Amino acid sequence: MDTDQIRATFVRYFEGQGHLHLPSSSVVPHGDPSVLLTSAGMQPFKAYYVNPSLAPARRIVTVQRCLRARGADDDTSNVGDDTHHTFFEMLGNFAFGGLEEGGYFKKEAIAFGYELVTKGYGIEPGKVWPTIWAGEPGIPRDDEALQYWKALGVPEDRITALNRKADGSRENFWGPTGDSGPCGPCSEIFVDVLGECPEGRVEGACRPDPLHECGRFVEVWNLVFNQFFMEKDKTLRPLTHTGIDTGSGFERVAAHLNGVRSAYETDLFTQIIQAIEGTLDVRYSPDSPNARSIRIIADHARAVTFMVADGVTPSNEGRGYVARRLLRRAVRYGRTLGEKGSFLREVASATIDRYAAHYPHLHERKAAIETIIGQEEKRFSETLTAGLERLNAELVRLERSGEKVLPGRAAFQLYDTFGFPFELTVEAAEARGYGVDEGGFRQQLAEQRLRARGHTQFKDAAGVDAPEMRVQFEGYETLTVDGSIVVFLTQGGERVSVAGESESEVTLMLDRTPFYAERGGQVGDTGLVAGANGRIEVRATRPGPGESIVHFGRVLDGNVSEGDLVNARVDKVTRQRTTRHHTATHLLHAALRETLGRQAHQAGSLVTPDRLRFDYSHGEALTANQRRVIQDRVNEVIRQDLPVRTDEVAQDEAMKSGAVALFDEKYGEKVRVLTIGEFSKELCGGTHVARTGEIGSFVLLGESSVGSGMRRIEALAGDVADSYLFQQVQALDAAAHALNAPREDVPARIGQLLSDLADARRRLEAAERVIAQQGLASVLEGAAPVEGAAGRYYVVAAQLDAALAPSIERLREASDWLRDKLGGPSVLLLASVTDARPQLLVSVSQELTKNGLHAGKLLQEVAHELGGRGGGRPDMAQGGGGDPAKLEAALNRGKRAAMTAGAA
Repeated sequence: MDTDQIRATFVRYFEGQGHLHLPSSSVVPHGDPSVLLTSAGMQPFKAYYVNPSLAPARRIVTVQRCLRARGADDDTSNVGDDTHHTFFEMLGNFAFGGLEEGGYFKKEAIAFGYELVTKGYGIEPGKVWPTIWAGEPGIPRDDEALQYWKALGVPEDRITALNRKADGSRENFWGPTGDSGPCGPCSEIFVDVLGECPEGRVEGACRPDPLHECGRFVEVWNLVFNQFFMEKDKTLRPLTHTGIDTGSGFERVAAHLNGVRSAYETDLFTQIIQAIEGTLDVRYSPDSPNARSIRIIADHARAVTFMVADGVTPSNEGRGYVARRLLRRAVRYGRTLGEKGSFLREVASATIDRYAAHYPHLHERKAAIETIIGQEEKRFSETLTAGLERLNAELVRLERSGEKVLPGRAAFQLYDTFGFPFELTVEAAEARGYGVDEGGFRQQLAEQRLRARGHTQFKDAAGVDAPEMRVQFEGYETLTVDGSIVVFLTQGGERVSVAGESESEVTLMLDRTPFYAERGGQVGDTGLVAGANGRIEVRATRPGPGESIVHFGRVLDGNVSEGDLVNARVDKVTRQRTTRHHTATHLLHAALRETLGRQAHQAGSLVTPDRLRFDYSHGEALTANQRRVIQDRVNEVIRQDLPVRTDEVAQDEAMKSGAVALFDEKYGEKVRVLTIGEFSKELCGGTHVARTGEIGSFVLLGESSVGSGMRRIEALAGDVADSYLFQQVQALDAAAHALNAPREDVPARIGQLLSDLADARRRLEAAERVIAQQGLASVLEGAAPVEGAAGRYYVVAAQLDAALAPSIERLREASDWLRDKLGGPSVLLLASVTDARPQLLVSVSQELTKNGLHAGKLLQEVAHELGGRGGGRPDMAQGGGGDPAKLEAALNRGKRAAMTAGAA
């Protein structure tokens, strides 16, 4: 069976058993910050096991794209063997609730699995070896599953009960994806691929047991019986509704059914490996010395292609770091095969062509995928050589000192300075017999992140020792709340019961407030809190512990006490400007995705009354036309005056409705969904206008890079945008007046002036060169002839006037002119002083370098006398610095050295 037939056989079988076939979800789990990447087929359905009514059907079948490349599920180090991959597809059937609820449980799941394996795939029943949960205190042995297997005709001596792996972790009890979630005992289906133990063990001692992995048995399916929910503290509670979660590794099944050692020999990889062979000029066979390197490149290129297609941009954080690490690892293995240039773009292209029939979004985003991968590969290729040289130098140092462990500081410098992934450092060091101090590396990394956080302008936490309490936020509906009670108060950093008029900062908490606390990129509200005895100007509002809200400001007059009834009033103008910018941010996000594709997703934002800043994933700068299209599209939606609606719904309901969620944002069970007509639907807890027409206007100020694959847009909305445009018109009018030209002619007139200015500068520089050359005639008179071993040559040592040689470039020009005029071999030691700093240049004719004269060494003689520095090639060297008063003596020292060396 080819892989298309396997895929179709699996899906059609379960469709025949009443399952709804759903397309694969993204490898980026939306709305689930407990996991970095989708690592199992059930991950998109976690909520359905707790509440089956949320599911679109009680029975579902999928072929889910998955990725395991970090943490406990890190298969990276094993990639290249016959069974491990970072990216893989998981064949899965799922049931939410028992048979009476429309789902099913153990009996049906086991029967389905056995029938598909033996009849659908045609595997001989005698080769099927199931396993069951052996039990442990508190979780009894799964005798129920045992009986179901026996009822199907599987002899009990081929059913293995397991509960522990070699490392002590649970076997045949499937834990949750993430730190909590549904879980339960499982039954794995193994296939006897060899028929006998290659280690010679007798039948009873050779079983599908992780304590005895001889290669005879290959797991093709895992049937998980979800009957518990594991809390974050690892305690288990029974699920109200049982469920089924199965996972069958597509790659392993394909390899077994095709009778080959690994999936790399199946049609899943044929096209990808052919691209590697053609690009790197190598040949693949499972037993070739290059096999592991080629497999790693194929696996990692496939993984990165799917990650980028799902919106992951290579970076130094989170899932972006996973993509960067895999891509750079592939590049490094390409280097081991002799490749010095770029090649991954072609391999990614082959991956897209191979999988586009099943994942059309790959073809839709092909150009962006190839661009992002090509750019990242180019960046890394430029630094890889330097990084390897630095690592080699460190390893040579260790060898000389007899040490065997690379310090964490050195590993961190490779990571921080050269962009060298820590894992690559470990691999390269271990290949030469050295260890790496991972603890020291992690400590350096933590210290760097701590420093970075210290420079962050906006923080999520209030930064004060405030109590954790629930504050009623009423700022969505109103900007004024009467009768709030002051429940917490500090002044000058000290806890007080009364705060009086002072310049010291005051922090306070109210039981009810209209002030929005800074979060989600939106800055906090400002305004006034006024009581019977005093007023506080609120300058910032931030979230405190729990659901508390902390106001920051100063007492304007009188005093305010804990327990006072106050009126809390948000500054209306400031709030309106902020909400215009916030709603405009959502319009900008939608316009970007509409223009660039869905891979352009939000990576961060800052919304203030004065402007908005929006970071997003994209591999290249926007063109002028794209900027214009995006700005026009936002303004078009503003003019349509679309309704802006906010609904509070369950998170799962929001995700099913198609609302866009930020990948790294943690959402509660209830979320606010912002819907702007049919143009945009996103999860957002900020404040917004009621209709897009209230925004008024939108101006895109600029777009820039903020890191590899990350871009930043700054823009203005509302009256702030109007003021900016008015200022631009005023500036244009002033320029037009100064140029005595109409507005529309200003760019052309400025261009002409710049051209005229450049021409005038060229004429001036030409005149200066003529004058300088005339001044150099006297220098020729000081040329000293030397009779050397290779014949006569001239030595010139001279300080030139700063007007003749104001820069090192002019010194080079002077050197060229003097060498031409001398007409024979020469050594030129030239200097000038600009802004009290000496500049030095030494030039040695090629004929003399062959006889031992070295410009770099002569320069060092001069620089040493000055107290400066410099160096260079045998024929040309430059430097500078030091004491100008010692310049004459320094040139004479260099001249003597040149004459002595040549004469010898």
